[in-house]
Parts: sequence; structure tokens; C-alpha cells
Amino acid sequence: MPPISISSVIACHACPLRFYLEQETDHIEPARYTFAKQISYHLGSPLDADVVWEDVRLVAPETPDECEATVREWVNNCQKTNWREAAEYDVRVESARLNIAGTIDRLFEDEPCAAILRSTEAPDAGIYTADRLRAACLLFCINEAIDPIATSVAIEYVPSGITRTCIPQPRDRRNALRAIRLIEKIRTGHVPRKPHDAPCDGCYLADHCTGTSAKRLTDLL
Repeated sequence: MPPISISSVIACHACPLRFYLEQETDHIEPARYTFAKQISYHLGSPLDADVVWEDVRLVAPETPDECEATVREWVNNCQKTNWREAAEYDVRVESARLNIAGTIDRLFEDEPCAAILRSTEAPDAGIYTADRLRAACLLFCINEAIDPIATSVAIEYVPSGITRTCIPQPRDRRNALRAIRLIEKIRTGHVPRKPHDAPCDGCYLADHCTGTSAKRLTDLL
């Protein structure tokens, strides 16, 4: 079986049934992620909004002109924080033990050992649960492939210009492991049930979600 992506683990934890329905569908890179990603390559050095905007237009030529204001606002927010310069970018790591894989957006030479790029605004305090799971999964891979004693990951909320250090706790690792095990079952044909606390409000698949009778999205289109 190919490795399970860390993004799949997060999606399955949020709603196993939605994860199941969305299998075998293509995902388009959101514009917000493109903006944040291009900014991230310049963190740790002087930020120039003109250069970042030019990067965005080269990577995603279809980006509308009106998006320039958003990019400039995010760059301005990031200029208020002292960022560390990365040693490497976009480093793929895997855990053979758990059969999961992901990408380190920015790799550092000391703690926090890596950064996870986020294209969402930072919460008022702390770190989102989903991002704690991302950190736990990434550290599973880092501890196995790069640094066995690494304990922390930086969560970089680029739109807010904020970075926060995450040290995953046992609860985060348990949630990650549970989602990984469930994905393994789904891969063998198991159809998950909708959890009682499923985030149904605003879900575009809500009308197709009928417990264990659900069909994959490719069968519904």
C-alpha cells in the first residue's frame, strides 16, 4: 500500500465519512495556499511584496489582479515578526512504521525542527486541533527519518504573520493513530459511519451523507 498522506489523516479525523466520499477525487490548490507558500520561501530574509506578488503570478498566472491586495496585506503582517531562515524547503519525509508521509515546508537546524505552513488566520490563542495533529504526524516521520529526539514543530500562520511552537501531547498522537488505523480499514473496503460530532454545517456533501449507505463522490457525479 502507498503511504498515507498526512493531509488524509487530518481529513479522516475531521470526518471519516467525508474522507471516504472524497476518495479518488482531484483537489485543486487553493489560492490562499499559493499566496502563503510563496511568502514562506522569503521568510527569514527581507520581505518584498513586489517580489512575492511576481512569484504568485509566475506560479499561478490565472490569479486575478484583485488578489494583489491580499498578498500585500499578508506580507505586511509577516514583516512584523522575526522569522528564522530555513535550511531546506519542501522536504518529504516518511514513517515506514506507520506508513504515512508528508512534506516539511521549512526545515531548521534546531528546535522547533520544522515548520508547517498554514494559509488560515491564527486562532486568538494556542493552536488549532487539526494543526496539532499535523505536528504529531510530521514528528512521527521526522523522529524516524531525520532526528529521533526532535519534539516540536512551528505552526506558521502566514496570513496573520504569526508563528507558534507546537509540542504534540499524548492526546494528539492518539487522535492521529486512530485516524491512521481507520484509513487502513477504509482502504480494505470498510465504509465508516458518520460521527456524532461530524462538522455537517456548510459541508457540500451533507445531502449525500447517509451513514453506511454512502457512495464515493465519484459515484455521485
